[in-house]
Amino acid sequence: MKNILIILFSFSYFQLIAQDEDAVAFGSDSIYQEYYLGFSLSSNAAGGLVTFALVKPLPNGKRKVRIITQDDFVYQAKGKTKSPGNPYKEDYFEKYQIKNLNVLNNLWKLRYKEFPYKQKDGTPIEKGWSQNDELPYIPTAAQLDMLRKFGINRISDYFYGENAFKLLEAMQNPEWLKAYKEAY
Repeated sequence: MKNILIILFSFSYFQLIAQDEDAVAFGSDSIYQEYYLGFSLSSNAAGGLVTFALVKPLPNGKRKVRIITQDDFVYQAKGKTKSPGNPYKEDYFEKYQIKNLNVLNNLWKLRYKEFPYKQKDGTPIEKGWSQNDELPYIPTAAQLDMLRKFGINRISDYFYGENAFKLLEAMQNPEWLKAYKEAY
């Protein structure tokens, strides 16, 4: 009887160790991502026309936002810097086939009809892609509908996660860009 108890005890002990090892291995392979890289077409405190951020969706439908610079966004999106928005250190630009990072400098064009800051003589610096003559600082209703497909409801919302990078990818597509510019 004593030998049977020792055998049962040993078996239970080794089974417990095996379960613990599996739990540790499983837990160490999974990283919980609570923040996502993103941006808003709203101006920022530094005078920029786009706000880059780490966005955390909350259960109540709201979002917690940590503002970052455009450079931080690029380094984190490339996986070059530690980021809660990119815990696996993926290169999102490569993943979503974003070949030219200048696309980030064109984000303002989605919102504005022309660059909101004028030259000294009052002429616009550059044209944007909005076709809204009535309110030249927001897209037309049809343009906003095109942007909604990337996860926003209002122009002040944040594009984040996969939707943000899919929008950047779409902006490189001449057909999508033509459709956006012609959406009245």
